[in-house]
Amino acid sequence: MVILVAAIAMIAGILACGSTSLVSRQSEPTATPTKTPKPTFTVTLTPTDTPIPSDTPTPTYTPLPTNTPTETPLPPTPTWTPLPPTETPLPTDTPVPPTNTPRPTSRPRPKPTATPTRKPQPTTPPQPQFAWSGDVSNTMQNCGLTRLFGFVLDRNSGLAGDIWVHYWADGWDGAWAKSQWTDFGAATSWQGDEGNWDGMIDNKPRDGVWHVCIVPEDRSWDCISNTVDAKTSFDCNSGPQVIHITFEKN
Repeated sequence: MVILVAAIAMIAGILACGSTSLVSRQSEPTATPTKTPKPTFTVTLTPTDTPIPSDTPTPTYTPLPTNTPTETPLPPTPTWTPLPPTETPLPTDTPVPPTNTPRPTSRPRPKPTATPTRKPQPTTPPQPQFAWSGDVSNTMQNCGLTRLFGFVLDRNSGLAGDIWVHYWADGWDGAWAKSQWTDFGAATSWQGDEGNWDGMIDNKPRDGVWHVCIVPEDRSWDCISNTVDAKTSFDCNSGPQVIHITFEKN
């Protein structure tokens, strides 16, 4: 490639010189020369030195090392062991979450009004059923008689005279005794013999249940007090023969 470029440059230089000499000759009148044939130039290409490739060394054969097999002991053969049965867990109940129920809107509660407290009114005691109230006040033993006696008192626990006391038993109409204004046992030394009414039943011990009440008049059966039941015994060593009864006006 370099040789070709040099040859082209030389040809171009020769052509340029020829043109310049022609111009200078035309300006001067000269005799007509004879045509001399132009010499021909042969371009000889100078060969370039091509480097010869060096010999490529032939690779030498290197034998690969041989693998010497080593004896590897075989692992022991595993023995088969049956696995225990696995317990399959029972399915557990999955609780279902409660649905969000909207709560009722709270309404303002009315404020309680203060209720005026009433002053307790004095209560009047209930009226008694009867005008008189009676009860057994004492019992005594006496092997010589059977007797009922006691007191008839007013509201102030004073002696009340002229009051009729009726005493009887089942199957016996009984008798009536009138109360006195004085205590007939107050002047005696025998303690417990005090009273203002007396009802003698018998001059010996007797078994019996006797009924006693206040009546409005002699021979009346209309009790104006509660009826008191008094029991006497035939055995004067174990039971009473004398019953002390007190009536008081309500």
